[in-house]
Amino acid sequence: MKLSRTLALIDRFDRGRLSPIKGGASTTGIASPWSDGQLEQFVWSDILGVENAPVTRKEAMSVPAVASGRHRIVAVADRPLRALDNAEDITTEHPWLYRTDVDETAWQRMAHTLDDQIFYGVALWLVAREAPAEGQAHGIITDARRVPFHRWQQDEDGTVFIDGTPVAAESCLVLEGPFDGLLNIAADTIRGAKAIERAWAARVRNPSPTIIAEEKEEGGFTKKEAQKYVEQIAAATRTPDGTVIFAPYKVNLRLEENSGVDVLTEARNSVRIDIANFLNLNASALDGSKPQSSLTYETQETERQELADRMSFWTAPLEHRLSQDDVVPAGVRVRFDFASSTPAQTGTPMED
Repeated sequence: MKLSRTLALIDRFDRGRLSPIKGGASTTGIASPWSDGQLEQFVWSDILGVENAPVTRKEAMSVPAVASGRHRIVAVADRPLRALDNAEDITTEHPWLYRTDVDETAWQRMAHTLDDQIFYGVALWLVAREAPAEGQAHGIITDARRVPFHRWQQDEDGTVFIDGTPVAAESCLVLEGPFDGLLNIAADTIRGAKAIERAWAARVRNPSPTIIAEEKEEGGFTKKEAQKYVEQIAAATRTPDGTVIFAPYKVNLRLEENSGVDVLTEARNSVRIDIANFLNLNASALDGSKPQSSLTYETQETERQELADRMSFWTAPLEHRLSQDDVVPAGVRVRFDFASSTPAQTGTPMED
């Protein structure tokens, strides 16, 4: 596809003029680039039942362990991409690696791409190219942007459709991640984590020890009276004076200290470990209570190397795909730069 045609496609994509379904109505896109898109227009649990309903990204992100793991991985977007010809850095010959001509920055493009790979297992870039030179199969890429996951499809023949419109192979890059994506393989774990979080929230909402109301004599309460009394106890424990509860003579109130708390704590820790295993991270990396290390030069070097080693699971698929001949010239490889330190903040510029 010629550069002008590809730029026109990008412009149509930006303005939301492409049809979501062939022959369907136009779409204006979505407000948030992180949204699950049209999937959330349906109440899947009402249609398929809770156990069979698809897990959405929004639901998954409400699980603290998932959010923490995702944040760790997306931080890779801050590392620049370099084009290397043997030992020579030729990144400036491929400026699309560090800049864009659209309203999406290079950081956003990579962050959204990693996010798609985390949750869906694959991402798509729409690329603009120069016309190929004589004897070349592909024109040089001049710009690239990520396509939100819900707006594209790929059929069995490998043809990509954006909003129902087929796109030429040379105008897009399918970026497969290192695994199938959390929403595809970890649905049961995410559902379980949500159930644990609901139970934890309920326990915090009523932090008093579990109260067991026992009849002193059989038949002292009817079923309706017992239900009403239990509701009264539950309501009383959530008031400022919840430590004081009236117990009639026919009821024996028994307290169960820490009932369920240990189980919930262990369950939450298990979820953290499970999510870390899915994402190939150390469970300790998802521990939000871990204190910040002192910012010495040695500590920064160690943490930077650990980040590069841990994140190779996520960076390697992108590096190898972006090093293919349809992306950069043969013999050129693309790599994330983990050697460069983040520039120190210099403060507000001031006149001499």
